[in-house]
Amino acid sequence: MVAWLQRLVLPPVVMAVCAAGMTATRWLAEEGWQDNRVMLWTAGALAVASVLIMFSASYAFHRAGTTLHPQKFQRVSALLVNGVFRFSRNPVYLGQVLLLAAWGLLLGGIGVWLWWGLFFAYLDRVQIPREETFLRANFGQDYDVFCRRVRRWL
Repeated sequence: MVAWLQRLVLPPVVMAVCAAGMTATRWLAEEGWQDNRVMLWTAGALAVASVLIMFSASYAFHRAGTTLHPQKFQRVSALLVNGVFRFSRNPVYLGQVLLLAAWGLLLGGIGVWLWWGLFFAYLDRVQIPREETFLRANFGQDYDVFCRRVRRWL
């Protein structure tokens, strides 16, 4: 992949594009914001959970002295298996998916979920497999054991 394109195809950039697409879809449908209190509270809870998950994972990366950057595989120096990584092999991506789901709940409407699905598919079929290939090559059996013990998402 071309270097400049790789920098653009970072998961947060893809997430922002999908969030913008969700917003545009909702705006084009000419419907108002979600005003159902249950949906608002659920969206808020998802947003808080997603931020906590992402910060917990980011702190684990920092504490281990390894990179969080999804394109800089060569800087990975540790396989993280504790903390939030006991529940998900990809807690940062899980947090991003939950945050985008919270946005979808807030917006309301069916059309916004197409964008959420595109983001999930991008992570699950493009970004995560690239990272898994690298981790398997660099951590071998330790990574295989980790994969058998912890699911990709939850």
